[in-house]
Amino acid sequence: MSAKSRYEMVAPEAWAQELHALAYMVVSRQPHPRNPLEVAVHLEDCGYGGDVARRLGFRDVFELAEEVWARIPLYQTPEELTRPSPLGWFRRAAEQYFRGVGYTAPWMMSVLMLFITRIALWSSLSASQEVATAVSLAFFVATMCAGAVSQVFAVRALFYLGQGNWILFRWIATRAIVHGSAASALVIALVFRFAIAPTYGPAYGNLFLEYALAIYIFQIALAPLYLLRRILGLAMTTGAALIITWFAIWTIERVNAGEYVAEAVQQAQVLGLLIAGVGALIGVYSYAVMRSRRQLRRLLPEELGDGPHDRGNEPQARARVQIPRFWPVWRQLWPYAIYGTGYFAMLFVDRIVAGVHFGALQGVHHYVYPPTYELTTDLATLELFPMMGLVFYFMTELSDRFLGWMMKYRVTEHRALHRTLAAFFATRVAVLAAAGLLIGAFAPRVLLSLPATLIAPILVAGPAYQMALHVAALVYGILPVGLFASQFLFFWGVRFASALSVWAGTAAGGLVALLWVERGDAYAVYGMATAIGLFTVATVVAGLRTAMRGDYQLYASH
Repeated sequence: MSAKSRYEMVAPEAWAQELHALAYMVVSRQPHPRNPLEVAVHLEDCGYGGDVARRLGFRDVFELAEEVWARIPLYQTPEELTRPSPLGWFRRAAEQYFRGVGYTAPWMMSVLMLFITRIALWSSLSASQEVATAVSLAFFVATMCAGAVSQVFAVRALFYLGQGNWILFRWIATRAIVHGSAASALVIALVFRFAIAPTYGPAYGNLFLEYALAIYIFQIALAPLYLLRRILGLAMTTGAALIITWFAIWTIERVNAGEYVAEAVQQAQVLGLLIAGVGALIGVYSYAVMRSRRQLRRLLPEELGDGPHDRGNEPQARARVQIPRFWPVWRQLWPYAIYGTGYFAMLFVDRIVAGVHFGALQGVHHYVYPPTYELTTDLATLELFPMMGLVFYFMTELSDRFLGWMMKYRVTEHRALHRTLAAFFATRVAVLAAAGLLIGAFAPRVLLSLPATLIAPILVAGPAYQMALHVAALVYGILPVGLFASQFLFFWGVRFASALSVWAGTAAGGLVALLWVERGDAYAVYGMATAIGLFTVATVVAGLRTAMRGDYQLYASH
């Protein structure tokens, strides 16, 4: 006997009224829930858990949620109903792919400018070894700090954007970026005080501090633009930094009659990063304030208190908007911060080991910028440009197809859904792995055919660095597989698997790099292969396991 018939035998009129009341309640909390799982979350949050569902005649809260889900459209306005996309499959896929490639715009513009003019955002092919060392260390520290803050901000802000809640988007932007930046400034200051200044002296220590703060501000300013998918904003921010840098170099050299060229480059780069970064932050925050105020004016009077927007000059009541406390939210988000820091630590660990070994060859016991190894690994990263489009498209495809799967398969009959999720995940992993390995196999031939002025150090250094280029190209080819798997895990609310995987890869990669680097700096690339390989395998395994219990995992994550 079905749940409906069982309950109608008890109280048919009350059964219908209760379900309609629950549907209205869910729509009032979330105007357009995406699937029965979100309905179940709202029901349990309002006290309609498993026990209440069984007393009403349903097997569990999921079965109750499906009955409520069927009545949701009755209480939605036409604007809230989902309309089919006018774009065909191929056009939509191409749009999402090139949008993903567009996310690499700051990186592509920087590399292009570096090759053309020998100066980019924080890179300079004419910098001395001491300056390059200070700037590289600043880049490492600033990027790891920005990675943590960006992950915390993105995870929660994406959740609020999915609800169209600009008020809470503005709230998390303020809390995550302000609190995160304060913590990052403290980390940078501690590294400067206890590691950089005593080792490299005050002059290069101050240079480290300037670049670390400027690079951090610039990178954290790009995070909201990435989240809002403002590709043009990313390109304009990067272009502004490059233009300001070049204009400042020209002005400083002109004022000083062509002298102080090295100092001019450093001052101009810091100035460009700061002005462009602060300008982007102000622009994004102003946009969020404008959208949140518009949304606040559209709220119903009962949602705000006494309707202050209709009161004119009368005394206005304080709005009763539910703003969460930050620390309970932080307890849910800290694993994402660990992942954001660990991801960049995984990418940098082999470079740091190579730099320490390069310094040992020069008679010092600290990191020294290894130019040939850095050039080799930087060239290999160029193949990530086309691969990032595939990662973005597959994650967008997952979001688009998920609702259809949830409507096709009953929540309480989930084995078919699990098989569908596992098949989707496995096929996308296979496509990414095949494309990455194919590009990685052919990329070195293309890179080694670049003008000799760009790759001369690799050609002169010998076959060891050419071998490192081949290995790095294959390794960066499979990195998007790990990125897709980690984002898949985050989609289902699995917080710890990716963080543990990335730090396990970092530790293993550092150990392997230490063992191999005695043969030469180029052999530190095996540490990179170990770190990224372990991270990719661990996240893929965790992703497959999650796909086999995906619906309940999503419900638990709420």
